[in-house]
Amino acid sequence: MEGYLKKWINIVTRWQDRYFILNDHILHYCEHQGGQSKGQIHLKVAAIILVPEDPLKIIINTGTNEIQVKASSVPEKIEWVNALKRAQERCQETIPRDCVKEVNDILTDIWVTQAAFDETLNILVPKLERQSKYVELAEKLSELGQKIKMNVTICTQLLEVEKEKLESQQSGDNQTLFQSFRNITSGIDDFNRQSSSISSSSSLSIQDILESLKYEQPIKYKNLINNPVFQKIQFTNSQIRAALPRSQDPNEKLKVWSFIKDMIGKDLSKFAVPVYFNEPLSMLQRLAENLEYYQTLIDANQEQDQWLRMCYVMGFGVSAYSSNIDRHKKPFNPILGETFEISNKQFRFVSEQVSHHPPVSAGYAESIDFEMQMQTDIKTKMSPRSMEVQPIGNVYIKLKQFNDQISYNKCTTKIQNIIFGNMYIEHIGDMVFNNYSTNDKGILTLSENHRMVGTVYDSNGQEKYKLKGLWNDSLIARNVQTGKETVVWKRYDLPQDYKNYFFFTKFALNLNLLNIDLIKQLPCTDCRLRPDQLALEYGFIDLAADEKHRLEQKQRQRRKEMQNAGQKHLPQYFELIKEPCTNEMIYKYRGNYWRKKGEGLDLF
Repeated sequence: MEGYLKKWINIVTRWQDRYFILNDHILHYCEHQGGQSKGQIHLKVAAIILVPEDPLKIIINTGTNEIQVKASSVPEKIEWVNALKRAQERCQETIPRDCVKEVNDILTDIWVTQAAFDETLNILVPKLERQSKYVELAEKLSELGQKIKMNVTICTQLLEVEKEKLESQQSGDNQTLFQSFRNITSGIDDFNRQSSSISSSSSLSIQDILESLKYEQPIKYKNLINNPVFQKIQFTNSQIRAALPRSQDPNEKLKVWSFIKDMIGKDLSKFAVPVYFNEPLSMLQRLAENLEYYQTLIDANQEQDQWLRMCYVMGFGVSAYSSNIDRHKKPFNPILGETFEISNKQFRFVSEQVSHHPPVSAGYAESIDFEMQMQTDIKTKMSPRSMEVQPIGNVYIKLKQFNDQISYNKCTTKIQNIIFGNMYIEHIGDMVFNNYSTNDKGILTLSENHRMVGTVYDSNGQEKYKLKGLWNDSLIARNVQTGKETVVWKRYDLPQDYKNYFFFTKFALNLNLLNIDLIKQLPCTDCRLRPDQLALEYGFIDLAADEKHRLEQKQRQRRKEMQNAGQKHLPQYFELIKEPCTNEMIYKYRGNYWRKKGEGLDLF
């Protein structure tokens, strides 16, 4: 058998057409038909591995060499798999032919069924997600699909072990392949019992956790299995925490003058900041912190008074500043292509680093009540006494019940006394809220000493509500006509000993929580898998600095390789478009993350 298949080359050139020729038990490949052979694989000792996440992909691994190929269709993939296995059978004379045929028939049926299931799921889930009443059903289908894929992958891995036993039959092992295959069911049951028995208090090493992911998620396996940070940590299945693994001195004084004096007048976002200036969260997670007060948007969506709805949205808009109290450290700059996700009963959120220069993180949140589109395109500037952060662009919110399309800008943030005196944060300026469905407008002005005042106007410019409050406490809306006051937002209580944990809120404390299930489920690009950030959270400062430097060097090398190849990075889950309400260019969510997330780029 011969023909063209896509072959994985490297992270730069990725998948390229190669011409494959199957001759006896040797698979040759060349750049084009009739070309010189570029390599070969001996099937006699090879493992032929199928990938549940990609119904077109085949991995051929000899233990010392591995190639990854893709067919153009599922039928073509099945034809190649059968041809490869038949060639393998012919050169493995010690294997009983009738047993092999029976196993091959079973495996072929598994993969054909799995491919059909994948295709059906990819069509069905997006349709269900577009109808709010079926969102939970869509999530359940996706979870079941992942479990099926996991069990099929385990089955494949167990077969690899059994194949090694068969190859040693001549030295005394007389168990047949079919007999071995029959034992796989009990192996899967043992694995599932082991998984279900892991409690929140049980702990596992990274080696124990990754053992089942070696073939299913090779990039994650490679990056984490020998990483010095992950090797130092025992992971549990805790779902929530009230503290970080290691406390931090809230009165820590950094010798910043030698660093700061060289930064005056420069854009800090383009400078590699030493790790001791960071907090153990990335900008992608800071973007997610906008959702801490998601309940305020739910309240807005359920409010019949359109102008009070606007007041709730204004309360939500300013709520993000309350998490900044006494937080003077910088989040990690994400690597280009890095991602972060949250999925719970209340909402789903995904963010991606879509640009390196300028650094831009894009995020999208959705629930049955609202949608939210945002990004962190900022300018930072140093002066002798302060640092100023100027957000660029707008946040976009849709309230689903009334189809309200609302945008608002963020105000300027200043960090004062960065060199001498007590450092503190001020949020100053106007936040302008526009409802493009009703033409209502709101203006919220933040000033010194945490004060804020605002007004909501109807489409004719008449005042409907007046607002006042403190951005570190609450926002109150008063109906101009009736005088009735409504608390549209109030800050949550801070955690006990929050000063010892980078001044994080309860929400922020859990954003970088990494447990056993998440290690298995997250794509390899998720920022919770960043070793430098995790090391800082655990207090391994020197190790965090080393890993941060390594990742920065790796990112520079990848960027250089892409430039030399004339390639440009394209975001996976967001695209740059013109927003029709404001005519500004924004990174808009494509709607494909929950269906397409997988191995992704090799970043860490």
